[in-house]
Amino acid sequence: MKTKKILINATTFLIGMSLLATPVTTMSAVVSNDKSWLNTNKKEIEAVTNEIKSLNSEDYEDLEFLNPILKDKTVVCLGENFHRVAEYSSMKTRIIKYLHENLGFDVIAFESGLGECATVYQDLDKLTSKDMMENSILPVWHSKETLDLFDYIKRQSKTKNPLYLTGYDMQPTSSYFITFMTSWLGTIDKNYAKEYANFETQYFPDCYKIINQYESYKHIDELNQIKNKYDPQYEKALKFIDDNREKLAAVYPNNPNIINIAKKSLEDRMKFVEAAMLDTVKSYEFRDKIMAENVEWITNVLYPGKKVILWAHNDHLAKNTSKMLVLENEKWINSFTSMGELLNKKLNDKEYVLGLYMNSGKACSITTQRNFDISPMPEGSLENNMIKSGYKYSFVDLSQQKTVSIGNSWMFNPMFAGEDGMTSEVILPMSMVFVPKEQYDGLLLIDKVNEPTLKY
Repeated sequence: MKTKKILINATTFLIGMSLLATPVTTMSAVVSNDKSWLNTNKKEIEAVTNEIKSLNSEDYEDLEFLNPILKDKTVVCLGENFHRVAEYSSMKTRIIKYLHENLGFDVIAFESGLGECATVYQDLDKLTSKDMMENSILPVWHSKETLDLFDYIKRQSKTKNPLYLTGYDMQPTSSYFITFMTSWLGTIDKNYAKEYANFETQYFPDCYKIINQYESYKHIDELNQIKNKYDPQYEKALKFIDDNREKLAAVYPNNPNIINIAKKSLEDRMKFVEAAMLDTVKSYEFRDKIMAENVEWITNVLYPGKKVILWAHNDHLAKNTSKMLVLENEKWINSFTSMGELLNKKLNDKEYVLGLYMNSGKACSITTQRNFDISPMPEGSLENNMIKSGYKYSFVDLSQQKTVSIGNSWMFNPMFAGEDGMTSEVILPMSMVFVPKEQYDGLLLIDKVNEPTLKY
């Protein structure tokens, strides 16, 4: 989730730089408009493209090509170039089910609050699938399409092959963690539990009040006042947990990491106000560094030895995001150093990063939830080049493409792609430039998309 969405407004929470150096003509030269060229070379384009035939079928024959690609991976990253897209959630849910059932991936980790996701999973027997979704992950994914994944997580929890839910974000995604903590701390000291609930409930509205009021650095003094006010209260909460570690752990004897989850979540919350003091790019990098650390903690401490699937925006998962160029306020600037870039330096060939893109259709804006049209992506774009395969759902494995040919030359050259940028609320065509092979191991293009189903 991007900076405009990092600091989600209080209402949402409470309810649930280099110029472009390469000319356009050079970048688009790798894609020919010549129809005779396309007819001659269409088979070579198809040769590097796998067709996925369904969004939701449980017959996984069309996904079996993933087996040799992913069999030795320990982390699979499922991205998206925009959040509110129905087909993205449906396709990712289907891929997750396949990875879980066929390739031994047992953890799904969302770009959402670590504390919220972990405590919801702890309480999943008390919650419906709908309650789980709405209390764990960010509202941009609350839809009928994503609910299918939570139905699956809940069903699998009753089997010998559970799919564990967690998150790695530093920002809050609902009030569930506060509710959980208040109840848990209350088993030891009801008065302190009430004190904790009061300050945690007030902390984020106090932050958002300042964040939403100012657009520049005029807010730093006010945010420092918030930090100075609440840091001692968070320190007190952390000390209370340490002082009562054995008693608190005894409440959840089957979860040996419950203390660590609580402390790590509270420590992340203390950093929330610090991110708000930074400019756009630096706040992205501040948040993504923490998310990368949280993913490492999940793989090394929370679920050691488990294969993990990461769900996030492409911009948090791509492998060399600082090399990407993004169109921001009519200027081309370098993107930020993301969680994905930091993780890739450590995971290398143990991870597989899949970027999702769309060609046309409809989507839903981030905060207003208004639907908008997406025209077919223009010539010279990544999406337009991939759609020439003729498939509704085109999967290209870039990782196996070692030498340049007519059908794959676009992978090794700068390409335009659609994006929502750092501050936009809608998808914008030709608003990002990158070399596909530098950023992704695979690409999945959906020809026509729709807005998510918000009534479920």
